[in-house]
Amino acid sequence: MASNELAIRFTEGKYATKSEVSKELKMSLIDNIWSNILKYRMTFNRYLTIRSIEKNQLVLCQCPSVSALNNATDFKLIRLMKEYSKLSIANGDSQYFEDQCLILALKSLAKEYDLEVNDAYLRSLIHGEVREVSAQNKVLINYLAALRFVKNNYIHSLDVDFLANLYSKITGVEELTSFYRQTEDNNRENRVIIDRIYTCAPTSLIEPMMESLFTFINNSSLTAVTKASIAYYYIIYIRPFSNFSDEIALLMAKAILAHGDLGEIGALLPLESILSQEQEEIARIFVEVQKTSDTTYFVNYMLKFIEEKGNDLLDVIANSKATSMRADFYRPEPERQAMVAPEEKPVEVASQPTYSPNPTYYQQDLFEQPKVEPAPAPIPQPEPKPVYEEPKPAYVAPAPVEIKPEPAPAPVVKPEPQPVVEEKVVVKPQSEQIAVAYVPPVLDERQAARLEQHLLELDPSLRKHEAHFYARHCTLGKSYTIAQYKKSIGCVYETARTSMDHLVELGYYRREQVKNKHVYSPIARKD
Repeated sequence: MASNELAIRFTEGKYATKSEVSKELKMSLIDNIWSNILKYRMTFNRYLTIRSIEKNQLVLCQCPSVSALNNATDFKLIRLMKEYSKLSIANGDSQYFEDQCLILALKSLAKEYDLEVNDAYLRSLIHGEVREVSAQNKVLINYLAALRFVKNNYIHSLDVDFLANLYSKITGVEELTSFYRQTEDNNRENRVIIDRIYTCAPTSLIEPMMESLFTFINNSSLTAVTKASIAYYYIIYIRPFSNFSDEIALLMAKAILAHGDLGEIGALLPLESILSQEQEEIARIFVEVQKTSDTTYFVNYMLKFIEEKGNDLLDVIANSKATSMRADFYRPEPERQAMVAPEEKPVEVASQPTYSPNPTYYQQDLFEQPKVEPAPAPIPQPEPKPVYEEPKPAYVAPAPVEIKPEPAPAPVVKPEPQPVVEEKVVVKPQSEQIAVAYVPPVLDERQAARLEQHLLELDPSLRKHEAHFYARHCTLGKSYTIAQYKKSIGCVYETARTSMDHLVELGYYRREQVKNKHVYSPIARKD
């Protein structure tokens, strides 16, 4: 009975690690107690579809305390989303709130990179008012572009293409020459055999582990905040990129929140402070998750962190509402009168100028007014005079109405010869206006299809989509890119890159590097 109480205490009261249990009980030998705690947690464990580097399946303990914290965080974010939807766009409240969220995010990022910036500079950066940005502050511009990409694309599916676009934004490179990390980490901890702690995944495991993460994100029934927390840990655990892995992990967590019915609020949550605050505590939790394969330790920490940031944004909304209420309450008296009784002034202005300022005379006239008004009543009688039957001749305009359809066909006839004239006129100045007089030959679709079939029958090692692309992009003297392959075939970036490299190996293209991207030029072939 006592052991069961300890299991509940160190699971529901505090989801403690083995060392924390030992420290709190002031006992060194707690194997029996710890086994009872694990047995209690096992009834709530949920096994995830993602695995560790050592192929161990990761788990999440959905005990009552963790589920309650998850629900509380969800309710907080739903409340925040409702408050955000009430902000007015007309008076600028919505724009002010968004600016404050972005300023908080960029300020935390600047702290991580030791950049000295203030709110005014960041606001100018957000509105595009800074013309020249130093090389150090360029990371702020790129991160802002990536954050806006997440904010504006929360409908698209989360896959490799989304990740590639995100990495392209944060690196500031429009066309990527490489994607996942291709070098191993030489850290000493990676060479430990017993109780090994990985600082990153081996390069051979990056792609399959990331694919399993995308499957988990798109298919798991867990809540968005839980999936975002697990994805953040898993990407940092893998470190799939040589640079910006931490930032990419955070942006992917925000994208998961945005896709989970939170919309723009998911992207605007200022979670960037996690990149610089409490790094020792987060590192300790990461080590514990690696040792036990239990993600609950980090999920607990992340749920509390997200709820705290939700409270911060609710405070921002409350402060903006209080400011607008104060502005309305302390509005100047003339403005308030104009807003309260705008209809009373025209009545006074209409009566005053027609009479003498003598008060007695003014009072008499007030009583005489109703008598004087019926007198001009005949004045409205001339109004029937405008009921002139003479304007009716204008109504006899059916004659011009009959004439109108006659010119109508005329413009219909004119446009018919116009395209013919335009074609002749366009052909003539082409040789005079185009800088390049030579127009290279192009295969039509029928010829390209024949060439594609010929290549497939001639070279069995050639894939169908590779033959399809080459048959339509084989003009000598031209250069083609991975982006063109990706757009033409409709595949992901990694597939396009490996396919182009395969065509290079088979001797169809020659690869060259122009500045920071690879280009592929066709090689003359005899077959």
